[in-house]
Amino acid sequence: MRSKYLSDILTKIEYCITTKQFQELETDKIELKDLSSGSNWESLRQTICAFLNSDGGYVICGIREENPKQGRKYLFTGFNNNDEDKLLELQNKYFYSDKNILENLENYIHSYIEPFMSGNIAIVWVEALPQDKKFVKYKNTYFERMLTQDKKISASKIQQQREYKAEIEYARELVAISGAVLDDLSLDKINNYVTLLNREIRKETLKASIESAQTFLAKQYFIQGEQITTLGMLVCGEDPFRFLANRAAVDCYYDTSSDVSRDRKLFANDVLHLMDESFRYVWGHIKVGRSVRDGGREMPEYPEDLIREIINNALAHRDYTIDKPVTIKVEPNRFVEIKNPGSFKEKIKILYGSESNEPIRRLISGMPESKNPKLAFVLKVFDKIESQGRGMAALMNATLANLIDLPYYELGPDTIRLIVPTGQLVDEAIETWLRGFEQYITNNLLDKLTDDHKAVLAYFYKSELLNRQNRYTILLSEGNNHFGAINELERAKLIVKHPASTEFGTIYVLDRVLMKTDFRQELVELLGRDYIEYHHIAKGILNMVYLFSKYNHKALKASDITPQIYRNEYGKQVVGRQYETLGRQVRKHCNLLEQRGILIKNEKGAYTLNFDFQASAQLI
Repeated sequence: MRSKYLSDILTKIEYCITTKQFQELETDKIELKDLSSGSNWESLRQTICAFLNSDGGYVICGIREENPKQGRKYLFTGFNNNDEDKLLELQNKYFYSDKNILENLENYIHSYIEPFMSGNIAIVWVEALPQDKKFVKYKNTYFERMLTQDKKISASKIQQQREYKAEIEYARELVAISGAVLDDLSLDKINNYVTLLNREIRKETLKASIESAQTFLAKQYFIQGEQITTLGMLVCGEDPFRFLANRAAVDCYYDTSSDVSRDRKLFANDVLHLMDESFRYVWGHIKVGRSVRDGGREMPEYPEDLIREIINNALAHRDYTIDKPVTIKVEPNRFVEIKNPGSFKEKIKILYGSESNEPIRRLISGMPESKNPKLAFVLKVFDKIESQGRGMAALMNATLANLIDLPYYELGPDTIRLIVPTGQLVDEAIETWLRGFEQYITNNLLDKLTDDHKAVLAYFYKSELLNRQNRYTILLSEGNNHFGAINELERAKLIVKHPASTEFGTIYVLDRVLMKTDFRQELVELLGRDYIEYHHIAKGILNMVYLFSKYNHKALKASDITPQIYRNEYGKQVVGRQYETLGRQVRKHCNLLEQRGILIKNEKGAYTLNFDFQASAQLI
């Protein structure tokens, strides 16, 4: 049965042809081919190889895109039914494993012919290979899909994949479970999986009994001989917790730092139910506010798809040899935390320097990482996870879209702790920081700051601050930057490449001037050592006024200064009476600093720093 996604694409193609209009329809998942010549068949095989090695996709055969001078258009050329055998040959004639073994790919390459307009087209649906089968090659060349093109895979990436496959050759998810027998599997769950496999092209009969399902279960790695594997119990077990204990459990709790409000729930089930039950728990406990814009529309603290994805990825990629549950904690107005049994491989971690020497703690996204490639493949069938490395990409996309604050990881010996803060990447504190350096930035950029520039600068700024606390952030580089802002900021020398960069990831850090947000040393030099004894609110005022006076040549009113001082003192949550009290204190200290001649007040009541101040013995 044709998927809705493909049906929508074909409808758009027919519309474009009949109306002689053009829409860009080729993507990383859709390719159009005219197979009327031999060279086009060659191109088809390269595309299929690329889809196998990437995320899969559809090739629509019998449509050609033309680029005449008067405008691009689609041309229906049709598919010759006499070439049907050539389609079938795609499954077992052209693609070789890394060990030069001809692969039988009938479970991953499916084709069929169907009517279209005045003739026929052929559809080739390609499923992505599981990670332990990648990469395959065509004519000794490995291809991958990048946007709308089929590109050769680099030698270093091929070597990475070889090392990864060597690591998982004896995958822990396939370890047999002592004491479990075939009757400990659920026939209903097995048939549910069969139904989903049949959702597209592949045909597998429903099973009348556990005994009749054995061949299927072995092919799916759910059993080895008559022994049930960890994978089989996780997906189809009647009572997985009985055999897997905490490996089949998720411990969720809602924490407001008060025992009275703590709501804890332990879920024990198969991996699919664990994903659904954990999501419902988290989604039921996160805060939902209302947006002033969009007619008061409800705005949850986090995007729904992101919460699903981080939970599902935790269960898909955890270490199932460790008898500990996945732990999920929700703290309202603060963060969602997922603590996962396991560890990252060293090759995806970038560790450089120390706390006193620009420490770099970054994680490279998009690299093969799952300890459970067979489970990952099953979960893709259930639409529970995307491709390898996409979990980090989803976090990065949500962050750069300003839907969450910068997520980070804390890594222990056998634990990965992911913290996803509520809020925004470009928040009020970042806006204040950028305004403080506004003239410096625009002078270097030779243009105004865009929202994309702000997001990228904020990402690097907050990454460095978190790295200083031994926390890891996801590496943002040209390859996964969706805004194109990195190149512009690099040309302006507002970001620079770090010496720890490798071929697997370019590390950027901010211009050191932009990281200078503590001006105590400069203020001591200007005001003398008496500054050390100043009231902490006066110090906060002077620090902020110094920044705006030196790098933006802009005066600040007391009302401009108060929000930042409040964040420094009390955090992001504003308490009305507390804020008003602090505002009065800020105004008082601004007046005292002006009376001493340290601040200069203009006719609009805004302050700048007096860089010509002569230090005296008076204290504030």
